[in-house]
Amino acid sequence: MKTEKKTGRHWVVRMNYFNRTVSWVFAFVLLGSHLVDRADGVMGWFWLVLQFLVYPHLVYLRTRLASDPLQAELQNLLLDSFLFGIWISALGFPLWISFPLVISTCINLSAFRGLRGLLQATAALAAGVLLTIPVTGWHFQPDTSLITSLLAIMSLSTYLTLFAFGAHKRTLKLHEVRLKLRQSEQALHKQIAEISFLQGQLTEQVNRDPLTGLFNRRYLDATLDREIARCEREQNPLCLMMVDIDHFKHINDTYGHQAGDAVLVQVAKTLSDELRAGDIACRYGGEEFLLLMPNLTPAVAMERAEELRKKQAASNILVSGQQMAVRLSIGLASLPSDALTAHALIRNADAALYQAKQQGRNRVVSFVQVTAT
Repeated sequence: MKTEKKTGRHWVVRMNYFNRTVSWVFAFVLLGSHLVDRADGVMGWFWLVLQFLVYPHLVYLRTRLASDPLQAELQNLLLDSFLFGIWISALGFPLWISFPLVISTCINLSAFRGLRGLLQATAALAAGVLLTIPVTGWHFQPDTSLITSLLAIMSLSTYLTLFAFGAHKRTLKLHEVRLKLRQSEQALHKQIAEISFLQGQLTEQVNRDPLTGLFNRRYLDATLDREIARCEREQNPLCLMMVDIDHFKHINDTYGHQAGDAVLVQVAKTLSDELRAGDIACRYGGEEFLLLMPNLTPAVAMERAEELRKKQAASNILVSGQQMAVRLSIGLASLPSDALTAHALIRNADAALYQAKQQGRNRVVSFVQVTAT
């Protein structure tokens, strides 16, 4: 748009210049035939040449030099209407000359300004007529020769055809632009969907442990305070279970790290299978896991932990063709009975887990039991 304003090559200017240049040649022939019938003198022909052969190029040059070519062209259309009013009045309102002049100028302005343009064209025509009457006098000569009438029909038909071709060209161009915009929009939506998918994948990769698929400690740190705040707001308890695989170092040393990884994956699956909706399971580090269970009282949490321990103790893991027994030690702490902050909750669950290890492993110990000893 900025380029069009600088060069004056707005599409409206180009289209109107072409239409005005071509169709006004026909108008020149039309009015010339009528001047021949009227036997007008040299001045009539001078004004006719100036109006219909020279004027189109002058107003086009004006638009090329204007800072706002489109606005200048709309002003040219109003000037066309005004000059047509002068010609209509000066020739005595000949029907087959007045009709194409009035129709063409009204269509021009209506196409670009709607009803406002039609009213402006009508007003400009009337102004041309009213300003001419005091100079030339009032005379009414509606009749034209057969040749002039036929030329009028041809001129109007030519103008309307050119206008229609121009409108059709713009319609095709608009359709092409809309098609490209639709394709660009679809491509943009696809890119946004791909970006959203990749962002989701990246978030999962950032928040998930790559080996077990459980949430990692990063996710826990970002989530624990929020879960504590929610439970406090809703006045619900929150239980934290810290789970440790017994003798995990011995498993690694005896069977190798691949066996150790297989044990971690299997224990993670056991934990995941026991989760309720809203529970969160994380790999806390090494062979330690952490389960965050909102809306769970300490007594019920103790029962759940025992079930989890027994389920794991009752199942062996097949590694390299050998059945391997895996046992768990679990420490429990609850909010608000055992702690009021995230740091205290983890610390107390860890203390309970340490007590379970000290008491011989493969057992569940709550922080209440730790403080009781």
